[in-house]
Amino acid sequence: MRVPSYLLFLLILIASGKGDAKKGNDAYNNQEYAKAEAFYRTALEAEPERSEIYFNLGNTLAKQGKTEEAIQTFMEYLPLAENPADKAKAQYNIGTILASGEQWEPAAMHLRNSLMLNPDDTEARHNYEKVLAELDKKEQEEEQEQQQDNKPQDPPTAYALEMKKNAEQLVKERKYKEAFDLMQNALQIDKTVSNFNDFIQRIGDVDEIDS
Repeated sequence: MRVPSYLLFLLILIASGKGDAKKGNDAYNNQEYAKAEAFYRTALEAEPERSEIYFNLGNTLAKQGKTEEAIQTFMEYLPLAENPADKAKAQYNIGTILASGEQWEPAAMHLRNSLMLNPDDTEARHNYEKVLAELDKKEQEEEQEQQQDNKPQDPPTAYALEMKKNAEQLVKERKYKEAFDLMQNALQIDKTVSNFNDFIQRIGDVDEIDS
């Protein structure tokens, strides 16, 4: 499966303080990521509370494919970040790293966290919607496998399928509340709409962000 492209937030500019941090930025911009990592680690030894070094180190580790270390570094950055916008950047980066590895559920959680902190971030919203689409695709594949394995869940009726189709159209129009209400009402009428509970939950999450 082709994985969509997800871009990390850019480095935080370092123009003052100890020289190693700025050298790290220069090496990163020259795509010398191993060298940049070394500079940032040296800089952290001198200034262990300087938040932007953690953020930039996380980017550098991600560029080298060291995803677990990158995520841990962004997690260390979060309590040091000075404002919600900066915390949102770290949550966004964690989400994009996870999405690049097709870890859709945790990716959605962190991108949602980013949007809760900064609802106006259009790139985060775009990536969040792409991840939700991948989750929806995964859900459909699991439903097909479930039906093939003859598991005892009743398949969706024609009514349930039509309601989901209508809700998907509303989602495309970014009418998340209308889509959520439509599926909730349909669930009261037809229990097989519960086949789409994950879809309903995701719409509700997006609606909560918009409200």
